[in-house]
Parts: sequence; C-alpha cells; structure tokens
Amino acid sequence: MKRFGVRVRIHRIGICALAAAGVFAASLEVRAQDDSPREASRTTEKELKIVLSASMGSLTVGRGEPEKVFALEGGSGQNGAAAAVADYSIRNRVGYLDVTLGEAEDGEGSHKKSFKITHFDGGNWTLRLSEGLPISFDVELGMGKGVFNLTGLKVKDFNLSTGASDVSVAFDEPNEATIETMSIESGVSKFEGRNLCNARFRRFHFQGGVGAYTLDFGGELKSEVDVDVEVGLGVMTIYVPWETGVHLTYEKNWVSHIDCGDDLDAKGDNEYISANYYSAPGKMNIHIDSGMGEVKVRRR
Repeated sequence: MKRFGVRVRIHRIGICALAAAGVFAASLEVRAQDDSPREASRTTEKELKIVLSASMGSLTVGRGEPEKVFALEGGSGQNGAAAAVADYSIRNRVGYLDVTLGEAEDGEGSHKKSFKITHFDGGNWTLRLSEGLPISFDVELGMGKGVFNLTGLKVKDFNLSTGASDVSVAFDEPNEATIETMSIESGVSKFEGRNLCNARFRRFHFQGGVGAYTLDFGGELKSEVDVDVEVGLGVMTIYVPWETGVHLTYEKNWVSHIDCGDDLDAKGDNEYISANYYSAPGKMNIHIDSGMGEVKVRRR
C-alpha cells in the first residue's frame, strides 16, 4: 500500500510590517511519498540565489512558470519515494533557495534555509525556475545525471562542480543577463556544454579531471571574452563558430596533444590564431593547459 505523509511548517511574524520593509521569511517543510510538486509563488523578490547540491540521482533544471519562483517535481527512487524538506526565504527582496539531494547532515532541531531531500535513492527530480527573475547558481553534483537547460532564464552567475556525473549545460537562446565569470569543474565524468556563448559571459573557466568533455561555444558573441581550460586525463573537444575570432595559447608537455586541424594558423609552438581575429566583432582568447589529455579545436 502506498503511504503518504505531509508535514508543513510555516513561520510568518508581522507579515505586513516585514513586507513593507522588503523582508519576508518562510520555512516550508514537506515530507511526502507522492509525486506532488513542491513550489513557491513570487511575492516581493527581485532576484533569486540558489545553492544546489546532489549526492546521486537524476536532476533536470529548466524554465518554469514566470509567477512561480521554483517548483520541484518527482522524487521516486529504486527503493521508493524520497522525503523532502523545503525552506525558502526572502531578504531585502532577494530570494534564497538551498537545495540538497541526498542524506541531510543537519541534526534534529537545526534550522537551515534549504530545500533538502533526505533518504535519497537515485530519484529523478525536475527543478523549474521562474524566467522573470535574475538567478545565481552555485551547484555541486556527485553521482548521477544533470541536465541544465538554461534557455529562457536570466542567469547572472553560474558555478558548477561535478563528480562522477553525466552533465549537460545549454543556452539555446541569448541570456538576458550577463555572467561575469562562468565556472565549471568536472571530475570523473562526461560533460557537454551547448551554445555557451549565448550565456553572455565575460570570463569562462573549465577544469576537467578524467573524462570526455565537449565545449560548444556556439551562439551570439559581440564582445571579447577570455576562456581558460584545464584538462587532466581526458579528451576535450572545443567548437568555435567561424565568425568568431580566436587567439589560442596552449601549455604543451610531452604527454599531451592538441589538434587544431587547418582551422587555426600556428604562430609558434604554443600559439594559434584565426585569420579573422582582428576583424571579428566577437573574439575569444582561449588558454588551454592539458595534462595527459587530448584537445581538439574545431571551427563550424
């Protein structure tokens, strides 16, 4: 027999006075064994900051309804459904959402502004976010799969760290916000980035450990940006559009290899440049440091 248990805890003190001051805090705790969504509607927040960590399982992040700050759906694992605990707060018109998928480390009676999934057993989760709020991401993933289709979202900051995961990040439309530094660390894993120039970053940093990585810098680029890539033991493939100017420097060693084909002209042992670098409206300055890895750079 399927069991359901729901526990909701909401703290509101002086809502009218706090709302007038731009401060609102809510703690929502949900423990359920069904697949009903956990969500929060928009009130006074003007932007959203998310701290997300997942120990295992499958997570999909994408665009949701404009008037809902977030909605989390799913949770079924191999050994049944997972429990969920949600805390969401608004301070100075900024929404703060912490999401943890996996065993909670907090003891009984602790109070942490977080969205936590305890007793997580390989569940499948979908987190949908409002397209109307600028969003900052700070994400850590362990084992499993992560799909971040950030198309249509206003992403103002993005930091991602993965372990033994299969992860993809996509911007299929130009980001309405600007990311100062977009940072991705990928461990023993597979990573694919699609249309990354649509993210509208000024600086991009990628660090890969052991795995297969693809960075597709397709999309709109009308400025000069810096890209820093570090690869340990793995295969890295980088795609850059023909219309984008490229200046590439490479830290060579005897166990690494770079293949630029005929797409870039060699200017020395560790420097390559495209014919349109000085005339292109969009330029990428790429620096690559490879250990025991293979790097391929292609234009398309």
